[in-house]
Amino acid sequence: MKKIFLTIIFLCLVGSAVNAQMRPRNNKEMKPLQRIEQWEKMKLIEVLNLDEETSIRFFARRRDNQMKVREILDQRENAMNELENEIRDGSLSNDAAYKEKINNLLSFESKITVERENFVKSLSDILTPQQIAKMIVFESKFRREVRETLMGRGRGPGNN
Repeated sequence: MKKIFLTIIFLCLVGSAVNAQMRPRNNKEMKPLQRIEQWEKMKLIEVLNLDEETSIRFFARRRDNQMKVREILDQRENAMNELENEIRDGSLSNDAAYKEKINNLLSFESKITVERENFVKSLSDILTPQQIAKMIVFESKFRREVRETLMGRGRGPGNN
C-alpha cells in the first residue's frame, strides 16, 4: 500500500508538471519536476521506440489519465482533511461513522487503481503488448530511481 501511495504521489507530481503552461527555454531555467518529466518523456520515447504520431497519441492519453488520477487524489485529499477535522472536533460519535469514513477513503484507492488499469488497457490500440510491458517496467524502475535519488540513496535517473 505504501508503494502504491508513493507511486500515486509521484504520478501526480509528474502530472502537474505536464500541465505547466510555460516552458523555459533551456534546462537551467527548468524546475526540477519539469526536468524529470522531460527526461522521463525522452526515455519513454526511446525505450518504446515511438514515432512522432504514436508519441503524440500516447502522451495525450497519458496526460488525460494523469488528470483523472489528479482529480481523484484531490477528492481523497478533501475527504482526508474532512476526516482530520472531524477527529479533531470529536464530531464522529461511533464506530459506524469511522468505518464509513475509512471505506470512503479506501474507495479512492480503488478508483485510482481502476484508472491505472483502464489506462494500460486503453493503450492496446496504439502500442504493442511488448511496448506496454516495457512501459510498465520502465515506469516502475523510473519511479524507484527518482524516489531513491530524492531520498539520497540512489544514483539518480541520469547517472546509470
